[in-house]
Amino acid sequence: MEESPERPDAQLEKLVAQVKAITEAWGNKHDLLHDSGHKDPLKHYDSEPGEGEPLLTFWSEGDARRVLYEGMAEAEELSDELEKVGVYMEFDDSVTANYYLIDQESELQRQFDAWAQWRWTCRLIEADVADVSGDVYSYFAQKPEDFYRLPHRKFEELISSIFAARGWKTKVGPGSGDGGVDVRVWQESPLGDSLTLIQAKRYGAHKPIGLEAVAALEAHSKREGANGLFVTTSRYLPGTRDWAGREGVLQLADTTDLQEWCQEATHLAMKQRAHAMAMESFLPLLKRIRDGAELNRVVSCSPRGGFCIVLRETTTGALLVHIPSEVVAGDAYHGSTVPLLDGTVINEMPGGPIFRALRKESDSRVHYWGKRNYYAPWDGLPVGYDHWD
Repeated sequence: MEESPERPDAQLEKLVAQVKAITEAWGNKHDLLHDSGHKDPLKHYDSEPGEGEPLLTFWSEGDARRVLYEGMAEAEELSDELEKVGVYMEFDDSVTANYYLIDQESELQRQFDAWAQWRWTCRLIEADVADVSGDVYSYFAQKPEDFYRLPHRKFEELISSIFAARGWKTKVGPGSGDGGVDVRVWQESPLGDSLTLIQAKRYGAHKPIGLEAVAALEAHSKREGANGLFVTTSRYLPGTRDWAGREGVLQLADTTDLQEWCQEATHLAMKQRAHAMAMESFLPLLKRIRDGAELNRVVSCSPRGGFCIVLRETTTGALLVHIPSEVVAGDAYHGSTVPLLDGTVINEMPGGPIFRALRKESDSRVHYWGKRNYYAPWDGLPVGYDHWD
């Protein structure tokens, strides 16, 4: 089995472990850790990271929360210990606090932000069958060296996603007992579906692909009456490409091809995004919504009372755009609102009006999670807001 190279984030993980150990030692000393614990902030918020990302998240519904939230003497003691390693703690809400680097402009902070972006990209590969925003493809188009950092299963899922983004039907194999076929791709046409069998090998350059592996895929493809596509992050031994091209059944691809596919998928996603926001598409959509034909495309966020429109979606992801609302009852702090469907969007939102959300279904109900907010289809009634919550 191939050995993985030393991970570039090992130093960052050590600092996170050190911060966690400092807090646990402090908590055990004062017997404060009942109903408390640590979380990965990326998993806790499940939202796209930005700059100045937290190292770790601490939650407490016990004595630790009271001591830290009220700034008691024991809290100062923990603050002093964290400061020694260049970290401070700040509450996000009454039960959740995050650890941050004191020097937000440091190279270490940039490394943490890059690490968070990497882990978020892996999360998106797992969550989204066909990346509706193009963020994943854009990442690898710019950083093709990171293909090799992916776990093998996520590498297969990424390849599947690239072809799904083109509108093709894809299926990732079971991982074992698959006969060497990692991904199946069906391209529909009036003359019938065309099947391509893909074998993916996430290897380093020191482990090139030889004729035997390529020949095995070709034989399997012939048995199923399909085309074959071999994809690797490594390289092919001399003569392998010439042999594979003899009968036109098999194609060989490497990191360069993967990068080009990601560039193409990025451009496609950007084009589809621009089309969704173009007036010739957006205004007719708003009219259908006002007529009640596609009211489910409007989603609301409570308790904030905000509204969005679902521009595009797949079974696992969606593009949402912020739209304004108007207050129908209440004041600046409490009340209820309804969406404004006049064609305007909220451009002042961080990152712009359009953002990516994860789409999930439970009990036949659809909901979306993005920008650290939960969105559900609007039922046409005023939505309450509470800005003190």
